[in-house]
Amino acid sequence: MLLVGDHAQLQAVDAGGSFGLLVHDRGDAPELVDVHRFTHAWEKTASLDLRHGRTDVIDSYDAHGRIHDGETEEMIDSAYTAWRADLLAGKSTVLVSDSNESVTALNTRARTDLILDGAVRGPREVDLHDGTRAATGDVVITRRNDRRLRAGRGWVRNGDRWNVMDVRDDGSIALQRAGAKWGCDGHRPRGLRR
Repeated sequence: MLLVGDHAQLQAVDAGGSFGLLVHDRGDAPELVDVHRFTHAWEKTASLDLRHGRTDVIDSYDAHGRIHDGETEEMIDSAYTAWRADLLAGKSTVLVSDSNESVTALNTRARTDLILDGAVRGPREVDLHDGTRAATGDVVITRRNDRRLRAGRGWVRNGDRWNVMDVRDDGSIALQRAGAKWGCDGHRPRGLRR
């Protein structure tokens, strides 16, 4: 059996979370040494320091203006404003929050602004699992892996971003993987429900 994962990253919400328990009891587990996702060298170093529990590295984040403080509502508003500015600048951006309730509130706020902007439109909407709705122009993120649902040459993965191209009369939705130049998939991925 080959176990693959990263025990120091946010654990999976499903069965994958047990990987960290296995690594904790072994001294010979492989470890991440090369970091590729950051633009700045200091971020790579800081990320590795954090994963090793070196909390003094937080000073590096503060020195680079990456730490902001305030009351909860002020921080939520600040994060939303930054997300909106990135979106309007044409950047690919995701807003992450600490609770389902907060995520739903932020999604509702963002969608209202996108409807007012004319980016989200259409005569039909579909209900999503969290009580929000989607229409043409919305972006949705799938929340489960499902190899049964084919999307182009791949399959539907947790965290995939999709542009809603159409909501059909029967409640199904036509999706295009975010960033794809062509193609639509008329399936309703798991995690998106009528």
